[in-house]
Amino acid sequence: MALSIRQARSRPDLVRRSLVFEGAVAELCAYPEVRAETLLIVEPETVLMLGLSRLLSGSEGRRAGDPRRPFVRFGGLALRPAGVPLEVHVGQGAFDTVRIRFDEKRVEAAFQGIAFDDATLAACLDMRSHVIEDSMIRLAAELENPTQESAAMCEALVALLVLDLARYLREAASRSARRNGGLSARALRTALAMIETEGEPASIDAIAERCGLSRHHFMRCFRVSTGIAAGCAIRRHRVERAKRLLVEDDRPLAEIAGLLGYAGAPSFSAAFRRETGRSPGAWRAMMR
Repeated sequence: MALSIRQARSRPDLVRRSLVFEGAVAELCAYPEVRAETLLIVEPETVLMLGLSRLLSGSEGRRAGDPRRPFVRFGGLALRPAGVPLEVHVGQGAFDTVRIRFDEKRVEAAFQGIAFDDATLAACLDMRSHVIEDSMIRLAAELENPTQESAAMCEALVALLVLDLARYLREAASRSARRNGGLSARALRTALAMIETEGEPASIDAIAERCGLSRHHFMRCFRVSTGIAAGCAIRRHRVERAKRLLVEDDRPLAEIAGLLGYAGAPSFSAAFRRETGRSPGAWRAMMR
């Protein structure tokens, strides 16, 4: 029987492994089957979370209080700041995560000067940061298979993550401050939906045409709105899809390459290594 998220979060067996540090707790969590629902949450602590399994379809969130605000998709990597009221849609399913719960003092310097407006909060709910993701993956690996060095390693990773969060939040706030000249909210949603399709990757020309812009103008506005080039966003999404496929089944690399639109396994492996620093086979082995 599917549980509510609140019921799942209160289960004593939710946390499989944990380590406590000064001002932070790192945890591996295994959520049971949860039901689809909409709820209001206010985190008492800042939570940085990385999904280690397939994302629940349709999960999204926004700042609570104004029904006119658009919902933002929850990414595999997300930050929920303490004290910010969120309205959240949760999809149905079971999932595994690694998370860090920070108390206020541990992230005080990282959050200094950050106003969590809608644009900055959206960047937190769907974080696009490979360096933070890589550190979270290393943290999960240390928690899953601890050695005598794991406590010190995890403490170092937590300290590094606080620094990377400070940088990420400054960049997100800077993009929010210069939103003039970027894509409209509607055009940005259209572009991201086309980039994140599960089918054949959309071309930049096709996305620009759908948004009613020239290729050059679209690329400039997309970078202003997101902080990255459109081509980079397309490549990153293909790699994110590849990560899910590598974890969820045992398809050979050549078949996964074909599903993602690569010419073959060698080109897929080269692109995957450029984005992640690991081969697809190494990623599959690590996540299992």
